[in-house]
Amino acid sequence: MAKKISVSLLSLLAVASLSGVAMAEDDVLSRIKPVGQVNVAGDTAAAATSAVATPAPAAAPAAAPAPAPAAPTAAADPGAAAFQAKGCGGCHGADGKTTPMGTYPKLAGQSAVYLLAQMKDIKSGTRANGQTAMMKPIIAGVSDDEMKAMAEWLAKQ
Repeated sequence: MAKKISVSLLSLLAVASLSGVAMAEDDVLSRIKPVGQVNVAGDTAAAATSAVATPAPAAAPAAAPAPAPAAPTAAADPGAAAFQAKGCGGCHGADGKTTPMGTYPKLAGQSAVYLLAQMKDIKSGTRANGQTAMMKPIIAGVSDDEMKAMAEWLAKQ
């Protein structure tokens, strides 16, 4: 039965250097220098004298993607300030209608009475379906006044 022998790269290099085979270090450097400068084995002189190829400047920058809707300003409306401060925009979008995933409900434009009732029901545990389990710890830190202000602000969006 033949035994498998595991040979590492370092042991191959050691055997090659002991047997007098010249290692082609320059060949390795010529292959990697186009990507960037590499200081092999402390060769500071070679690294200092070699020039790195710099890419030519691009003709025109690519068009930037459309910016996401701006977060509501706190000074604009107390409901907007509470919505932003409580992190509601993370799931419902900064404007209440641009959600990051289709499974999160769009709140903007809903009736203020409906929104307030839903927030209160989630907070009390009366509503426990869908993704309310994710929202329960968040809404627990929202006061009744903040819920009312957020509901009124969202209804105007």
